[in-house]
Amino acid sequence: MQTLEDRILLHLQDGKRIPVDPQEIYLLEAEGGETLIRMRHAQPLTDVGQLSEFIDAFEPLGFAQVHRSWAVNLRRVREIRPAPDGGWEVKLDPPVNRVLPVSRRRISALWERFGE
Repeated sequence: MQTLEDRILLHLQDGKRIPVDPQEIYLLEAEGGETLIRMRHAQPLTDVGQLSEFIDAFEPLGFAQVHRSWAVNLRRVREIRPAPDGGWEVKLDPPVNRVLPVSRRRISALWERFGE
């Protein structure tokens, strides 16, 4: 993954490179040693890089890691709500609509990102 001003260059499994606007990304999901990039369309893109590589580059762009396996675009968070297990979870905007757990370790950093 490389950055160029307002676009990120994804490195796909088939060798293709695709520039995307990071604000179009809703969710980054660890999948083995690769990262699934979930955008508005139904099929995620798979980048050959690890989630940890994305976190460093994406945090200044408004992303936060909410769990060891997930990072979200804070501009795409619809709500942060109590989870049935007593923790917290985030719900993303449509059309993705995913609900993800927030690890207890990461909830205070999430509140800080929203100014609390």
